[in-house]
Amino acid sequence: MSEVKPIRHLGRSRLVAIGVNSVVGGGIFVLPATVAGLVGSAGLAAYLLAGAVVLGVGAALARLAARYESSGGPYLYVHRTFGPLAGFQVGWLFCFARLTAMANLLHAFALYLGALAPALARPYPQAGLVLACAGAVVGINIAGIRQTSGVTNLAALLKIGPLVLLGLAGLAFLDPGQFTPAPVEAGRFLRAVLLLIFAYSGFEILTVPAEEALQPRRDMPAALFITIATVSALYLLVHVTAMGTLPDLAQESAPLASVAARMLGEGGRIGMTGVAALSIASCSLASLLGATRILYSMASAGEVPPWMGALHPRYRTPAVSSLLLGGAAAALALLGGYAFLAAVSVGTRLLTYLACTLACVRPGIGGRPRTRAAAAITSAAIVFLLFGLELQEVQFGMIGIGVGLALYLLARRARAGARQGDSV
Repeated sequence: MSEVKPIRHLGRSRLVAIGVNSVVGGGIFVLPATVAGLVGSAGLAAYLLAGAVVLGVGAALARLAARYESSGGPYLYVHRTFGPLAGFQVGWLFCFARLTAMANLLHAFALYLGALAPALARPYPQAGLVLACAGAVVGINIAGIRQTSGVTNLAALLKIGPLVLLGLAGLAFLDPGQFTPAPVEAGRFLRAVLLLIFAYSGFEILTVPAEEALQPRRDMPAALFITIATVSALYLLVHVTAMGTLPDLAQESAPLASVAARMLGEGGRIGMTGVAALSIASCSLASLLGATRILYSMASAGEVPPWMGALHPRYRTPAVSSLLLGGAAAALALLGGYAFLAAVSVGTRLLTYLACTLACVRPGIGGRPRTRAAAAITSAAIVFLLFGLELQEVQFGMIGIGVGLALYLLARRARAGARQGDSV
Protein backbone atom coordinates (compact mmCIF):
# COMPACT_ATOMS: atom_id res chain seq x y z
CA MET A 1 0.00 0.00 0.00
CA SER A 2 1.03 3.63 -0.60
CA GLU A 3 2.39 5.84 2.21
CA VAL A 4 -0.21 8.46 1.30
CA LYS A 5 -2.48 8.98 4.34
CA PRO A 6 -6.06 10.30 4.63
CA ILE A 7 -6.72 13.88 5.76
CA ARG A 8 -8.38 14.44 9.17
CA HIS A 9 -11.24 16.86 8.48
CA LEU A 10 -14.50 15.48 9.90
CA GLY A 11 -15.85 16.93 13.14
CA ARG A 12 -19.11 15.92 14.84
CA SER A 13 -21.37 18.12 12.70
CA ARG A 14 -19.78 16.89 9.49
CA LEU A 15 -20.16 13.28 10.63
CA VAL A 16 -23.86 13.92 11.33
CA ALA A 17 -24.22 15.48 7.87
CA ILE A 18 -22.63 12.38 6.31
CA GLY A 19 -24.91 10.12 8.37
CA VAL A 20 -28.11 12.04 7.55
CA ASN A 21 -27.20 12.22 3.87
CA SER A 22 -26.53 8.50 3.81
CA VAL A 23 -29.92 7.70 5.38
CA VAL A 24 -32.26 10.28 3.85
CA GLY A 25 -32.11 9.31 0.20
CA GLY A 26 -34.43 7.41 -2.10
CA GLY A 27 -36.18 5.47 0.66
CA ILE A 28 -38.34 8.20 2.17
CA PHE A 29 -39.26 9.52 -1.28
CA VAL A 30 -40.42 6.15 -2.64
CA LEU A 31 -41.13 3.70 0.20
CA PRO A 32 -44.22 5.43 1.71
CA ALA A 33 -46.15 4.16 -1.32
CA THR A 34 -44.58 0.70 -1.13
CA VAL A 35 -45.36 0.37 2.58
CA ALA A 36 -48.93 1.59 2.08
CA GLY A 37 -49.42 -1.05 -0.61
CA LEU A 38 -48.20 -3.76 1.75
CA VAL A 39 -49.84 -2.85 5.07
CA GLY A 40 -52.04 0.21 4.58
CA SER A 41 -52.61 2.23 7.76
CA ALA A 42 -50.37 -0.16 9.73
CA GLY A 43 -47.44 1.56 8.05
CA LEU A 44 -46.87 3.76 11.11
CA ALA A 45 -46.40 0.68 13.29
CA ALA A 46 -43.95 -0.68 10.73
CA TYR A 47 -41.95 2.56 10.90
CA LEU A 48 -41.82 2.41 14.70
CA LEU A 49 -40.66 -1.22 14.73
CA ALA A 50 -38.00 -0.56 12.08
CA GLY A 51 -36.82 2.46 14.05
CA ALA A 52 -36.54 0.38 17.24
CA VAL A 53 -34.33 -2.19 15.48
CA VAL A 54 -32.16 0.56 14.02
CA LEU A 55 -31.79 2.19 17.44
CA GLY A 56 -30.57 -1.13 18.85
CA VAL A 57 -28.01 -1.44 16.06
CA GLY A 58 -26.94 2.18 16.59
CA ALA A 59 -26.34 1.56 20.30
CA ALA A 60 -24.12 -1.42 19.48
CA LEU A 61 -22.15 0.54 16.89
CA ALA A 62 -21.72 3.46 19.28
CA ARG A 63 -20.21 1.12 21.85
CA LEU A 64 -17.82 -0.29 19.26
CA ALA A 65 -16.95 3.10 17.72
CA ALA A 66 -15.78 4.38 21.11
CA ARG A 67 -13.06 1.68 21.13
CA TYR A 68 -11.21 2.40 17.86
CA GLU A 69 -9.61 5.23 15.88
CA SER A 70 -8.76 3.32 12.70
CA SER A 71 -10.95 3.46 9.58
CA GLY A 72 -13.18 0.51 8.77
CA GLY A 73 -16.32 0.75 10.91
CA PRO A 74 -18.17 -2.59 11.06
CA TYR A 75 -15.36 -4.33 9.17
CA LEU A 76 -12.80 -3.25 11.77
CA TYR A 77 -15.03 -4.07 14.76
CA VAL A 78 -15.82 -7.61 13.61
CA HIS A 79 -12.23 -8.23 12.44
CA ARG A 80 -10.91 -7.37 15.91
CA THR A 81 -13.63 -9.39 17.68
CA PHE A 82 -14.06 -12.55 15.59
CA GLY A 83 -10.93 -12.70 13.45
CA PRO A 84 -9.79 -11.94 9.88
CA LEU A 85 -12.22 -14.16 7.94
CA ALA A 86 -15.30 -12.87 9.79
CA GLY A 87 -14.00 -9.32 9.42
CA PHE A 88 -13.50 -9.79 5.71
CA GLN A 89 -17.01 -11.19 5.27
CA VAL A 90 -18.52 -8.20 7.05
CA GLY A 91 -16.36 -5.73 5.14
CA TRP A 92 -17.32 -7.26 1.82
CA LEU A 93 -21.01 -7.42 2.82
CA PHE A 94 -20.78 -3.75 3.74
CA CYS A 95 -19.34 -2.92 0.32
CA PHE A 96 -21.94 -5.06 -1.43
CA ALA A 97 -24.74 -3.42 0.54
CA ARG A 98 -23.46 0.05 -0.37
CA LEU A 99 -23.03 -1.01 -4.00
CA THR A 100 -26.63 -2.23 -4.29
CA ALA A 101 -27.85 0.79 -2.31
CA MET A 102 -26.08 3.13 -4.71
CA ALA A 103 -27.59 1.24 -7.65
CA ASN A 104 -31.01 1.57 -6.03
CA LEU A 105 -30.51 5.30 -5.53
CA LEU A 106 -29.39 5.87 -9.11
CA HIS A 107 -32.51 4.00 -10.24
CA ALA A 108 -34.68 6.16 -7.94
CA PHE A 109 -33.00 9.34 -9.25
CA ALA A 110 -34.10 8.51 -12.79
CA LEU A 111 -37.53 7.35 -11.55
CA TYR A 112 -38.32 10.65 -9.82
CA LEU A 113 -37.19 12.84 -12.72
CA GLY A 114 -39.12 10.54 -15.07
CA ALA A 115 -42.28 11.19 -13.06
CA LEU A 116 -41.75 14.92 -13.59
CA ALA A 117 -41.49 14.78 -17.40
CA PRO A 118 -42.89 11.88 -19.49
CA ALA A 119 -40.08 12.26 -22.02
CA LEU A 120 -37.58 11.40 -19.28
CA ALA A 121 -39.45 8.21 -18.38
CA ARG A 122 -38.41 6.46 -21.61
CA PRO A 123 -35.61 3.85 -21.50
CA TYR A 124 -32.81 5.83 -23.13
CA PRO A 125 -33.35 9.09 -21.16
CA GLN A 126 -33.60 7.00 -17.98
CA ALA A 127 -30.26 5.38 -18.78
CA GLY A 128 -28.76 8.81 -19.45
CA LEU A 129 -29.97 10.11 -16.08
CA VAL A 130 -28.47 7.11 -14.29
CA LEU A 131 -25.09 7.55 -15.99
CA ALA A 132 -25.03 11.33 -15.44
CA CYS A 133 -25.76 10.96 -11.72
CA ALA A 134 -23.19 8.17 -11.34
CA GLY A 135 -20.52 10.24 -13.12
CA ALA A 136 -21.12 13.28 -10.90
CA VAL A 137 -21.03 11.21 -7.72
CA VAL A 138 -17.82 9.39 -8.67
CA GLY A 139 -16.14 12.67 -9.65
CA ILE A 140 -16.96 14.35 -6.32
CA ASN A 141 -15.82 11.32 -4.32
CA ILE A 142 -12.47 11.25 -6.12
CA ALA A 143 -11.98 15.02 -5.78
CA GLY A 144 -11.38 14.73 -2.03
CA ILE A 145 -12.87 14.42 1.45
CA ARG A 146 -13.20 18.21 1.77
CA GLN A 147 -15.25 18.39 -1.42
CA THR A 148 -17.37 15.38 -0.43
CA SER A 149 -17.93 16.81 3.05
CA GLY A 150 -18.88 20.20 1.63
CA VAL A 151 -21.43 18.69 -0.73
CA THR A 152 -22.96 16.51 2.01
CA ASN A 153 -23.22 19.48 4.42
CA LEU A 154 -24.99 21.60 1.80
CA ALA A 155 -27.24 18.75 0.68
CA ALA A 156 -28.28 18.02 4.27
CA LEU A 157 -29.52 21.59 4.67
CA LEU A 158 -31.22 21.73 1.28
CA LYS A 159 -33.17 18.49 1.68
CA ILE A 160 -34.00 18.32 5.40
CA GLY A 161 -35.55 21.81 5.48
CA PRO A 162 -38.10 21.19 2.68
CA LEU A 163 -39.01 17.77 4.11
CA VAL A 164 -39.70 19.26 7.54
CA LEU A 165 -41.80 22.04 5.99
CA LEU A 166 -43.70 19.53 3.85
CA GLY A 167 -44.43 17.34 6.85
CA LEU A 168 -45.57 20.20 9.09
CA ALA A 169 -47.63 21.96 6.42
CA GLY A 170 -49.26 18.69 5.41
CA LEU A 171 -50.69 18.20 8.90
CA ALA A 172 -53.35 20.76 7.99
CA PHE A 173 -54.50 18.61 5.04
CA LEU A 174 -54.87 15.28 6.85
CA ASP A 175 -57.95 13.13 6.36
CA PRO A 176 -58.55 11.21 9.65
CA GLY A 177 -60.28 8.43 7.70
CA GLN A 178 -56.95 7.46 6.14
CA PHE A 179 -55.74 6.24 9.55
CA THR A 180 -58.54 3.72 10.18
CA PRO A 181 -56.95 0.44 11.39
CA ALA A 182 -57.35 -2.61 9.14
CA PRO A 183 -56.24 -6.27 9.42
CA VAL A 184 -52.72 -6.97 8.13
CA GLU A 185 -51.08 -10.25 7.14
CA ALA A 186 -48.03 -11.04 9.25
CA GLY A 187 -45.90 -11.82 6.18
CA ARG A 188 -46.72 -8.51 4.52
CA PHE A 189 -46.00 -6.61 7.73
CA LEU A 190 -42.63 -8.34 8.04
CA ARG A 191 -41.82 -7.43 4.45
CA ALA A 192 -42.77 -3.79 5.09
CA VAL A 193 -40.48 -3.59 8.14
CA LEU A 194 -37.66 -5.21 6.16
CA LEU A 195 -37.93 -2.63 3.37
CA LEU A 196 -38.16 0.20 5.90
CA ILE A 197 -34.84 -0.92 7.39
CA PHE A 198 -33.45 0.08 3.99
CA ALA A 199 -34.93 3.57 4.41
CA TYR A 200 -33.47 3.88 7.91
CA SER A 201 -30.09 2.32 7.23
CA GLY A 202 -26.94 4.11 6.17
CA PHE A 203 -26.11 5.68 9.53
CA GLU A 204 -23.35 3.09 9.98
CA ILE A 205 -21.37 4.78 7.25
CA LEU A 206 -20.27 7.58 9.57
CA THR A 207 -18.23 5.06 11.59
CA VAL A 208 -16.13 4.12 8.56
CA PRO A 209 -13.84 7.14 7.87
CA ALA A 210 -12.35 7.23 11.39
CA GLU A 211 -8.93 8.20 10.05
CA GLU A 212 -10.55 11.24 8.44
CA ALA A 213 -12.35 12.23 11.68
CA LEU A 214 -10.88 14.74 14.14
CA GLN A 215 -11.86 12.88 17.35
CA PRO A 216 -13.48 9.60 16.27
CA ARG A 217 -13.89 7.99 19.71
CA ARG A 218 -15.78 10.99 21.04
CA ASP A 219 -17.67 12.23 18.01
CA MET A 220 -18.75 9.05 16.24
CA PRO A 221 -20.99 7.64 19.03
CA ALA A 222 -22.68 11.02 19.50
CA ALA A 223 -23.12 11.45 15.74
CA LEU A 224 -24.78 8.01 15.52
CA PHE A 225 -27.50 8.85 18.04
CA ILE A 226 -28.09 12.35 16.64
CA THR A 227 -28.45 10.91 13.14
CA ILE A 228 -30.89 8.14 14.15
CA ALA A 229 -33.04 10.49 16.27
CA THR A 230 -33.22 13.12 13.53
CA VAL A 231 -34.13 10.64 10.82
CA SER A 232 -36.72 8.80 12.93
CA ALA A 233 -38.62 11.99 13.75
CA LEU A 234 -38.48 13.16 10.14
CA TYR A 235 -39.67 9.84 8.70
CA LEU A 236 -42.67 9.57 11.00
CA LEU A 237 -43.70 13.14 10.23
CA VAL A 238 -43.40 12.69 6.48
CA HIS A 239 -45.21 9.34 6.40
CA VAL A 240 -48.10 10.68 8.47
CA THR A 241 -48.46 13.54 5.99
CA ALA A 242 -48.28 11.27 2.93
CA MET A 243 -50.74 8.76 4.38
CA GLY A 244 -53.17 11.40 5.53
CA THR A 245 -53.23 13.50 2.34
CA LEU A 246 -53.05 10.97 -0.51
CA PRO A 247 -56.13 8.72 -0.82
CA ASP A 248 -54.30 6.40 -3.25
CA LEU A 249 -50.85 6.50 -1.68
CA ALA A 250 -50.06 2.92 -2.73
CA GLN A 251 -50.46 3.87 -6.42
CA GLU A 252 -48.06 6.83 -6.36
CA SER A 253 -44.66 6.58 -8.10
CA ALA A 254 -43.43 9.86 -6.55
CA PRO A 255 -45.55 10.21 -3.38
CA LEU A 256 -43.92 13.24 -1.78
CA ALA A 257 -44.05 15.19 -5.03
CA SER A 258 -47.77 14.37 -5.16
CA VAL A 259 -48.22 15.65 -1.59
CA ALA A 260 -46.48 18.91 -2.53
CA ALA A 261 -48.69 19.20 -5.62
CA ARG A 262 -51.87 18.89 -3.51
CA MET A 263 -50.72 21.73 -1.28
CA LEU A 264 -48.92 24.07 -3.71
CA GLY A 265 -49.92 22.98 -7.20
CA GLU A 266 -47.53 22.26 -10.06
CA GLY A 267 -44.79 24.45 -8.57
CA GLY A 268 -44.83 22.34 -5.43
CA ARG A 269 -44.52 19.14 -7.44
CA ILE A 270 -41.56 20.48 -9.41
CA GLY A 271 -39.86 21.79 -6.28
CA MET A 272 -40.23 18.54 -4.33
CA THR A 273 -38.99 16.56 -7.33
CA GLY A 274 -35.85 18.71 -7.28
CA VAL A 275 -35.42 18.10 -3.55
CA ALA A 276 -35.83 14.36 -4.14
CA ALA A 277 -33.26 14.33 -6.92
CA LEU A 278 -30.76 16.24 -4.76
CA SER A 279 -31.41 13.98 -1.78
CA ILE A 280 -31.03 10.79 -3.77
CA ALA A 281 -27.85 11.94 -5.50
CA SER A 282 -26.22 13.06 -2.22
CA CYS A 283 -27.18 9.78 -0.56
CA SER A 284 -25.55 7.84 -3.38
CA LEU A 285 -22.42 9.93 -2.79
CA ALA A 286 -22.46 8.88 0.88
CA SER A 287 -22.88 5.24 -0.17
CA LEU A 288 -19.84 5.46 -2.43
CA LEU A 289 -17.84 7.22 0.29
CA GLY A 290 -18.45 4.35 2.72
CA ALA A 291 -17.83 1.54 0.26
CA THR A 292 -14.54 2.95 -1.04
CA ARG A 293 -13.22 3.60 2.49
CA ILE A 294 -14.01 0.02 3.49
CA LEU A 295 -12.10 -1.25 0.46
CA TYR A 296 -9.21 1.00 1.47
CA SER A 297 -9.17 -0.60 4.94
CA MET A 298 -9.42 -4.13 3.53
CA ALA A 299 -6.65 -3.48 1.02
CA SER A 300 -4.47 -2.05 3.81
CA ALA A 301 -4.96 -5.36 5.66
CA GLY A 302 -4.07 -7.35 2.53
CA GLU A 303 -7.53 -8.94 2.28
CA VAL A 304 -8.28 -7.67 -1.23
CA PRO A 305 -5.79 -6.80 -3.98
CA PRO A 306 -3.83 -3.63 -3.04
CA TRP A 307 -4.88 -1.72 -6.16
CA MET A 308 -8.51 -1.76 -4.96
CA GLY A 309 -7.64 0.52 -2.05
CA ALA A 310 -4.86 2.60 -3.58
CA LEU A 311 -5.15 6.33 -2.85
CA HIS A 312 -4.83 8.97 -5.57
CA PRO A 313 -1.45 10.67 -5.05
CA ARG A 314 -2.94 14.17 -5.34
CA TYR A 315 -6.46 13.88 -3.92
CA ARG A 316 -5.66 11.12 -1.38
CA THR A 317 -8.93 9.30 -2.07
CA PRO A 318 -9.56 5.72 -3.31
CA ALA A 319 -9.87 6.63 -7.00
CA VAL A 320 -9.75 3.15 -8.57
CA SER A 321 -12.38 1.70 -6.24
CA SER A 322 -14.56 4.79 -6.82
CA LEU A 323 -14.54 4.17 -10.57
CA LEU A 324 -15.03 0.42 -10.14
CA LEU A 325 -17.94 0.62 -7.69
CA GLY A 326 -19.55 3.59 -9.44
CA GLY A 327 -19.54 1.75 -12.77
CA ALA A 328 -20.91 -1.44 -11.22
CA ALA A 329 -23.68 0.49 -9.44
CA ALA A 330 -24.69 2.20 -12.68
CA ALA A 331 -24.89 -1.17 -14.44
CA LEU A 332 -27.05 -2.66 -11.67
CA ALA A 333 -29.30 0.41 -11.71
CA LEU A 334 -29.97 -0.13 -15.41
CA LEU A 335 -30.74 -3.83 -14.91
CA GLY A 336 -32.61 -4.05 -11.55
CA GLY A 337 -35.87 -2.76 -10.10
CA TYR A 338 -36.22 -0.52 -7.04
CA ALA A 339 -37.80 -2.99 -4.59
CA PHE A 340 -35.44 -5.80 -5.63
CA LEU A 341 -32.29 -3.70 -5.16
CA ALA A 342 -33.60 -2.33 -1.85
CA ALA A 343 -34.26 -5.84 -0.51
CA VAL A 344 -30.83 -7.14 -1.58
CA SER A 345 -29.15 -4.12 -0.01
CA VAL A 346 -30.99 -4.39 3.29
CA GLY A 347 -30.49 -8.17 3.45
CA THR A 348 -26.72 -7.88 3.21
CA ARG A 349 -26.75 -4.88 5.53
CA LEU A 350 -28.71 -6.80 8.16
CA LEU A 351 -26.00 -9.44 8.16
CA THR A 352 -23.47 -6.69 8.84
CA TYR A 353 -25.62 -5.33 11.66
CA LEU A 354 -25.98 -8.83 13.09
CA ALA A 355 -22.23 -9.34 13.26
CA CYS A 356 -21.82 -6.00 15.08
CA THR A 357 -24.58 -6.68 17.62
CA LEU A 358 -23.15 -10.15 18.27
CA ALA A 359 -19.77 -8.53 18.89
CA CYS A 360 -21.43 -6.41 21.60
CA VAL A 361 -22.86 -9.50 23.26
CA ARG A 362 -19.36 -10.72 24.11
CA PRO A 363 -18.07 -9.99 27.63
CA GLY A 364 -15.44 -7.27 27.73
CA ILE A 365 -16.75 -5.59 24.58
CA GLY A 366 -20.45 -4.97 25.18
CA GLY A 367 -19.87 -3.43 28.59
CA ARG A 368 -22.68 -3.60 31.17
CA PRO A 369 -25.04 -6.61 31.26
CA ARG A 370 -28.04 -4.55 30.16
CA THR A 371 -26.08 -3.25 27.16
CA ARG A 372 -25.19 -6.78 26.17
CA ALA A 373 -28.81 -7.91 26.71
CA ALA A 374 -30.06 -5.13 24.41
CA ALA A 375 -27.56 -6.24 21.77
CA ALA A 376 -28.79 -9.84 22.09
CA ILE A 377 -32.44 -8.77 21.65
CA THR A 378 -31.51 -6.71 18.59
CA SER A 379 -29.62 -9.72 17.16
CA ALA A 380 -32.73 -11.90 17.52
CA ALA A 381 -34.89 -9.24 15.81
CA ILE A 382 -32.47 -9.08 12.88
CA VAL A 383 -32.55 -12.86 12.40
CA PHE A 384 -36.36 -12.73 12.34
CA LEU A 385 -36.38 -9.93 9.75
CA LEU A 386 -34.13 -11.90 7.42
CA PHE A 387 -37.02 -14.33 6.86
CA GLY A 388 -38.75 -11.51 4.97
CA LEU A 389 -36.33 -11.88 2.04
CA GLU A 390 -37.49 -13.64 -1.12
CA LEU A 391 -35.58 -16.50 -2.73
CA GLN A 392 -34.37 -14.47 -5.74
CA GLU A 393 -32.97 -11.79 -3.43
CA VAL A 394 -31.15 -14.39 -1.33
CA GLN A 395 -29.66 -15.97 -4.45
CA PHE A 396 -28.38 -12.63 -5.75
CA GLY A 397 -26.87 -11.88 -2.36
CA MET A 398 -25.10 -15.23 -2.34
CA ILE A 399 -23.55 -14.45 -5.73
CA GLY A 400 -22.17 -11.23 -4.28
CA ILE A 401 -20.74 -13.06 -1.28
CA GLY A 402 -19.13 -15.59 -3.63
CA VAL A 403 -17.38 -12.85 -5.57
CA GLY A 404 -16.01 -11.47 -2.32
CA LEU A 405 -14.68 -14.86 -1.24
CA ALA A 406 -12.93 -15.25 -4.59
CA LEU A 407 -11.16 -11.91 -4.07
CA TYR A 408 -10.18 -12.92 -0.55
CA LEU A 409 -8.64 -16.19 -1.73
CA LEU A 410 -6.75 -14.42 -4.53
CA ALA A 411 -5.34 -11.88 -2.10
CA ARG A 412 -4.41 -14.64 0.34
CA ARG A 413 -2.59 -16.59 -2.39
CA ALA A 414 -0.75 -13.41 -3.44
CA ARG A 415 0.40 -12.82 0.17
CA ALA A 416 1.57 -16.44 0.48
CA GLY A 417 3.49 -16.15 -2.79
CA ALA A 418 5.12 -12.93 -1.64
CA ARG A 419 6.23 -14.54 1.64
CA GLN A 420 7.73 -17.51 -0.23
CA GLY A 421 9.56 -15.15 -2.53
CA ASP A 422 11.02 -13.25 0.41
CA SER A 423 12.22 -16.46 2.03
CA VAL A 424 14.08 -17.65 -1.06
